[in-house]
This record gives sequence, structure tokens and C-alpha cells, in this order.
Amino acid sequence: MKIVLVGDTQVGKTCLVKRLTSGTYTDNNPATIGAAFQNCIIQTEHGNVSLQIWDTAGQEKFRALAPMYYRSASVAILCFDLTNPTSFNGLEQWAMELTEKASYTLKLVVVGNKKDLIDERKVAFEAANDFAMKHGAIFYTETSAKTGESISELFYKIASHGQIESVYSPPPLEPAKPKESGGCC
Repeated sequence: MKIVLVGDTQVGKTCLVKRLTSGTYTDNNPATIGAAFQNCIIQTEHGNVSLQIWDTAGQEKFRALAPMYYRSASVAILCFDLTNPTSFNGLEQWAMELTEKASYTLKLVVVGNKKDLIDERKVAFEAANDFAMKHGAIFYTETSAKTGESISELFYKIASHGQIESVYSPPPLEPAKPKESGGCC
């Protein structure tokens, strides 16, 4: 399952991926250039799910590259910083870009990061949850890459959702077979 993380620069996308894949947190990560990806296997109640997690650059100068990473993605995680309202407001543009340039089957998840900075919080839970509902996200959650809070749960929930969808999705329609010509009518 391909997952792409999008959002403004410095919202913690790289830290989310590092926390999940290596269990570590580092302050002052260099800005992602283009994109980077990590593979990860999540164990769910229905079996193992292999995730290919793409961490895209949030800087404006690399934004033109982002759409090529959306191709064949199953889920896009729209990330913002709970202490930075500008990053939350930027989600509207990211959501619009995903709508225009990604597959119509792409599922959205909205994530408010830096939950550990509770005293500096500037974006209300209700506002973020409303944004997620307005854009048809499968869920909204809040995480802390620094403490690890809700990181495993985030990816478990995504893996489980994707697995359930693939198990219960209707079979593809078979193309109509051309009628054999047998005369004039």
C-alpha cells in the first residue's frame, strides 16, 4: 500500500516516518528535497500489510515535483503543525492539488502533529476535524513525533482500513463481450 505524506515544510512529516520506521526522533532534520520513502510492515488482525511511505518536500520550490509521487498512492496523509495555523490553512491548497492531480480512489487522512506542544497549540481539534469531514477524510487524528504518541495507531488504522477495503471491495466488472455477427440484424 503506497502512502504519501503532504503538507507544508516543518510540520513533522519526516519525523513521523522516522518515528514509525526506526523508533527515533531527531530535532532539526534537514528539509526533504523531492521525496524520500521507507518501507514498513504493519501487523493487523487480518495479517501483515506492507506500506511504502513517501515523505514529500513541503517547501514551495519543490512543490511542482509532488504530483508525480501521488501516482498509484492509496492514501494521502495531510499533515499540519498544531502550533502553526498557517500550516493548517495550507491544507486547503494541498487537498485541492490532490483532488486535481491524484487518483479519484485516493483516500485522505488528516494529521495534526506536535501534540506534545500543548501550551503552544493554535489549531482547535474541532476546526481540524471539520476540515477532515469536509474533505471526506477517512479520519482525523493528532500525533507527536517527538514522544511517539499515536504514531503506531495512525499507521495501523490506515493499514487496517486499506486491508478491509481490499477484502470487501466488489469484484471488477468484466468487459462486455462483443456480439458475434450472425447475419444482417
